[in-house]
Amino acid sequence: MINPTPAVNKQANYNAVRIQINDPKTRIPENYKTNPDNNGIYNGVDIQVNRPVVETFKKPIYSYPATDKIITYDMAAPALKLPLTYQTNLINNRTYIHNNNAYEVEFEIEHPEKETVNENTDKPQVPAPNYTTVQAEKGEGLNFHGVNSRTKKEPQIIPAEEILPEIDIDTVLDNLSSTDYDIQAQQMEEIVRVSMKNPEKAIPYIVRDVFSGLINIVQKDTLDLTPPSKEQTEIRRKIIINELIKEYTANNTSESDKIELPYKLTDDEIKKAGKLTDLEQAERNKEYALYTMAVLAKVYTDNVEKQTGTVIPMTDLPGISAVVDTLRYNKNPGIKTAAIDALLYINRPEYKEEIISLLELTAKDKNKFVAKTAEEALNYVNKQ
Repeated sequence: MINPTPAVNKQANYNAVRIQINDPKTRIPENYKTNPDNNGIYNGVDIQVNRPVVETFKKPIYSYPATDKIITYDMAAPALKLPLTYQTNLINNRTYIHNNNAYEVEFEIEHPEKETVNENTDKPQVPAPNYTTVQAEKGEGLNFHGVNSRTKKEPQIIPAEEILPEIDIDTVLDNLSSTDYDIQAQQMEEIVRVSMKNPEKAIPYIVRDVFSGLINIVQKDTLDLTPPSKEQTEIRRKIIINELIKEYTANNTSESDKIELPYKLTDDEIKKAGKLTDLEQAERNKEYALYTMAVLAKVYTDNVEKQTGTVIPMTDLPGISAVVDTLRYNKNPGIKTAAIDALLYINRPEYKEEIISLLELTAKDKNKFVAKTAEEALNYVNKQ
């Protein structure tokens, strides 16, 4: 007979099968002889447990009811359902929620204990209640701190504004390739002005296309362009003689205003003499282009040295080959003089030997004015 006793150990016990048997007994007849085939087995309890297994599982955080249907709000919380449209009124410290149904729900509003107010002191100011009606909700909406919850705000559209770069390279290239020589000259003057005034702002000009445009101006073939007429040349010769006499008289006599000039020229003649032909404008722009390339080359060299600490070799300067070719092949003394000035502008100790070599060759030029200018430049470089 089995007499079970209550369990004493109440700790958590995880077992697939848990059997507790206390004091088991069995009874057999006296002088009973067992069958030799049963091996004389006498047990109070005979239990066999085969292949026990212990498996772990993860406890769920929430316990959801099992259902094969969609759970609606009414099924999940039927007692919490309230009408969506309601009206609130503050009456006798109670708030009533009204709707079209035949009932109303009443809530008590808890207030702190009233403080004793001294009759001699001022009564505390209580703000007026804010009444809200259904008509107000259907109209313009509720106002909270001056903000209307239903007011439509029109989006503010800011018109697009095109932000152009400070230097429009496309426009610069168009001006440099223009057939109007005055437009070319104005563009080169602008580049030089910016480079001299603020070199940092001239960096956008230092691009291959700009230098190509300047080199094209220097190398332009001007043989087919119209030269000044004989009449223009003769008027200019007379103007030069008159100016020389004025200068001489001013330096040697006190009555320069009474001097009689050898040539009397009309205003129309002076105006005709001052008008430059296409050939003269193109040659003038070659001088401007040489100056402009020298200014940009210096900005380029100084900026690279500032950024990297290295000096670009003179042979690698953009446009330097056009300057050298001008000194060697150009027949216009004024343009050669401009090339000499360009070398002096980019001069620095690292370029001294190369510049001296070029000036020594130019000092042997057939044109005396060019040779003299080269000698003066050579003396200047040697003294530095």
